[in-house]
Amino acid sequence: METCMDAAGAERFALAFKALGHPMRLQLVAGLLNQECNVKHMTECLGAAQATVSQQLAVLRAAGVVVHEKKGNQVCYRVAKPWLRQLVRLVTRAQQED
Repeated sequence: METCMDAAGAERFALAFKALGHPMRLQLVAGLLNQECNVKHMTECLGAAQATVSQQLAVLRAAGVVVHEKKGNQVCYRVAKPWLRQLVRLVTRAQQED
């Protein structure tokens, strides 16, 4: 093998890919590509219950896909890493080509 990934790195990436493997979580991350957003806005955009969106965001946070920041009485989310932005943009483009 020309390029080798260590076990810890492979585990970290696998966790992120697993988190992105759910349709709603992928929609959430795609929606966060261009701007950070709060849960209320995400529920409105997806037409999903606040509890459902919060559960999916918790999975994304645990996997290191998104990070959150408290701003006043709101919690805003954003994509955690530049490589995740690139990956989801690539997937979004591929969907548009299908």
